[in-house]
Amino acid sequence: MPAPTALQIGSPTKGFVQGAGLRGEDAPGLAQAIAEATAQTLSLFSSMAMVLPGIPAPCDPISGSGATGGPGLLMAPPAGGPGASQLEGIASGFLSGQGIRGEDAPGLAKALAQGLAQAVLLFASQSQVLPGIAIAGFVTTSPGMLAPVALQSALKSLLDGFLQANGIRGEDAPNLAQAASQAIDLGFTMFAAQCMVAPGIACAPGASAAPGRLM
Repeated sequence: MPAPTALQIGSPTKGFVQGAGLRGEDAPGLAQAIAEATAQTLSLFSSMAMVLPGIPAPCDPISGSGATGGPGLLMAPPAGGPGASQLEGIASGFLSGQGIRGEDAPGLAKALAQGLAQAVLLFASQSQVLPGIAIAGFVTTSPGMLAPVALQSALKSLLDGFLQANGIRGEDAPNLAQAASQAIDLGFTMFAAQCMVAPGIACAPGASAAPGRLM
């Protein structure tokens, strides 16, 4: 399945924004921009993510059949996912598209991009490809599943710092960090549930011998 869409993330994000006490005229547009930026980040991550070789694969040395017997790891950014510099323009565009163009908009876009980039890094560093991928003829023949990662707590602290560093220091800043961290965490939880490791990873007796991609 593809990465989560803005439509999937958008409605819960509006709830997170309201629940955090952000109810000004820009609140609905802000929620939509966060959802859209998160969805675009996940789409980029899906296309860039790579499963590292070395997944334990105790397959039969004659037939090459079996199943992976241990977890796999994802490649960390920058090769394995987008960074803040790639995401800043995306976040800025979505904020502008929702009419958020005030003097705080550039700092908000930068902080959101930094938060999203950190989410990619944390997920890539902590999530694992679950064992049990079927192997036949020394090649994986079934999709693999990704383990979810709880990101909200770490992201809340990081976003608090990113907002302050980019000049977003009003009384609503902590609430914005809370809502954004919830939205991003939800997006990555959906990502783990929806995106799978594509079949076709070459395996030698004992371990996978080539990188894998998501589908």
